[in-house]
Formats: sequence, structure tokens, C-alpha cells
Amino acid sequence: MQKFDHYYQAAETQADITLDGSWGQGKTTFGGMSAALALAAIEAAIDSDSDKPLRSVSVSFCGPLQTEVPFNIATQSLRQGRSVSHWQAQVHQNDECCTVINACYGSTRNSDIVVSPANQNCGEAGSGQKLPYIAGMTPEFVKHIDFTYVSGGIPFTNSPHDHVHGWMRFSDCDTQITDAHLLALIDAWPPTTLQKLKRVAPCASVTWNVEMITPLADLAKPIEGKDWLYYEADIREAHGGYAHTEARIFSADGALLALSRQLVVVYDRRD
Repeated sequence: MQKFDHYYQAAETQADITLDGSWGQGKTTFGGMSAALALAAIEAAIDSDSDKPLRSVSVSFCGPLQTEVPFNIATQSLRQGRSVSHWQAQVHQNDECCTVINACYGSTRNSDIVVSPANQNCGEAGSGQKLPYIAGMTPEFVKHIDFTYVSGGIPFTNSPHDHVHGWMRFSDCDTQITDAHLLALIDAWPPTTLQKLKRVAPCASVTWNVEMITPLADLAKPIEGKDWLYYEADIREAHGGYAHTEARIFSADGALLALSRQLVVVYDRRD
């Protein structure tokens, strides 16, 4: 069972990668993992002298990515502007495209417009109800992530809530958190809609957009792998088998790190 950083380093070399089954979600790979490794490949291709922080990532999950089967990541520079640069990465397995990400990097510029919300009071880091790994019930990748629920319902409990609040971190990460690490953690949470189901049913992300609000390099101190991050997600709309969800991600001291928005498909009825 390999840690996230093992595959992160492999993605940086753009060598073929084979994920072990501990990163599975049902029959496929945990989606945040494929997106994170694609981002790692992009960042390895970027000039090391670049001073443009990551501003946004758009992800399309085009098809399943299998564990225990080799895949490769192809990166491409779409446009290199003076202030803003665009990159794309595609994850291919068995000659099919499984995941596509578009990443936007932008230089910090002088501006008279400054709107900075006060730091969030997230409460005690790591508090709440722990979501354990349970063989046959939780996805395999949960072995690598620590979750605690502060508010909202756990999956398949017919919860009346439309939100989930809680803490997250890697359970086996000894390095500093990068943008790729953060991307994987954000997608690790079960879709907010699952708590509203009465029984187990398939659910999957179709598209996913993340805006990086505070560059990690701008924080007063680096976020270490053992540090907790706070997660707040809400269902904005759900009908016709699709749900639209939004989330905010904070450091333990309340700095807003990212905004996340997902289109989720739910297969709860078969009539």
C-alpha cells in the first residue's frame, strides 16, 4: 500500500503509473487522486523560475480510471501570457482518456481592490465524529485519509441536512502540503448528496472546478501533512438525477484556501 507522495513523485517524472488497490473507490480510482497526479505532472513541466501561483483548476472525469492498470499523463502548455498561463493534462489508460484538467496560473498584481473576509472560526482542529475505514462499506482510499464530521450527515442515513462540515488530513503524509495534495483532499469527501439517500446507491462527480484563494506560499507557515484542514460543503440545487454542490476549504487557523464546485450525478432511482 503506497502513500500519496510515492505516486506524486512518479507523476513528476511523467513515467507510467500503476495505482495499488488501496486508492480505489469501488471498481475505479478515487477521482481526486487522478486529478491531483495530473496537476503534479503539470507543475513538474512548469519552469521552476515561474512566480505564478495556481489560481484555478477545472476537472472533467471522462471515464473510469482502473487501479492495478498502468496509465500515463500527457501535459500541454495552452498559452503562456505575461500575467496568466494555461496548462492542460490528460490521463490516459488503455488508449482512452479518463481525466482532463485545465490549470490556470496567474501572477500577483498590484490592485486597489482588496476584499478579504475575516478568518473563519473553525473550532478545534480534528474535532467531531471520526469516519473510520470499514472494509466493504467505505471506499478503499479512506485508509489514506482522516475525516471527522462536525455537522451534517454521513452517507446513506436519510439525513435532513443539505451540508457537511468537518476536518480532513492525510493519515500517512510526512511532507508539506502542495496544491496537488490539497486537490486530492478536497475531493476525498463523499458527495454531500449521499447523506440524503436511504440506501446505498451509485454517485459520481462529472465536472469539478476549484479556485485557489490563498496561495499556499503566502501562508505564514507551511501546511504539513499532519495538519488538519476544515471543509464546509452545501448542496445548492438537486433535481433530475444531478446535484450542484459548493465547498469552502480553510486552514486550521481559518484562512480561506479554496472554493470548490461540483456537478454530481446520482443514480438513486432505477424506474
